[in-house]
Amino acid sequence: MLGVLRDGASGASRVLDAFGVDLPGARVALDQLAERGLVPGPRPSDAELLGTLGIDLETIRQSTEQAFGRTAVGRAIREATRARRGGVGRVPRTPLVDPPMLIGQVLVHAGEQARAVDAEVVGPEVLLLGVVIDIQTPWPRCMSNRWRQQLHASVGLPKGYRGAAGPLLDAFGVDPEALRSALVAELRAGLR
Repeated sequence: MLGVLRDGASGASRVLDAFGVDLPGARVALDQLAERGLVPGPRPSDAELLGTLGIDLETIRQSTEQAFGRTAVGRAIREATRARRGGVGRVPRTPLVDPPMLIGQVLVHAGEQARAVDAEVVGPEVLLLGVVIDIQTPWPRCMSNRWRQQLHASVGLPKGYRGAAGPLLDAFGVDPEALRSALVAELRAGLR
């Protein structure tokens, strides 16, 4: 939602503006919601977290490359981030790489909405529709097993999480269904 607001020129940002949602206000509201524990707050990078323990990743990388060579370190990193299954490598899902899955849910919803309104392009309006659907779809319904529930809990998502945009829209007094209707109208007007 912040990306749509930052764009400022799309139909989606015009719709949000009509509902009184602006970028500076959204950033302030998100910070307040994070302080109250309603949405996950900004998370420091892994390097920053390790730095609090006195571990400097850049120094370790340099000394390892000096001892073993840049190619060997690169190969080791690739192998360490892959889990072998039938000879095919894949990046294991961990809390450190899980946020793309959260974005993936929004993209799945956006794709479904694009098909529903016959949009040829998944633009800001369709992405924002995906965000609205994400608000209205409880995560337990999307989770297929206990492992995923634990994974979501480990990245700070409360039970029944429906997307950070829900509390943000609540902070602005925006009804998600009214926003959804306005976005569909904007999309249909753009398709004519």
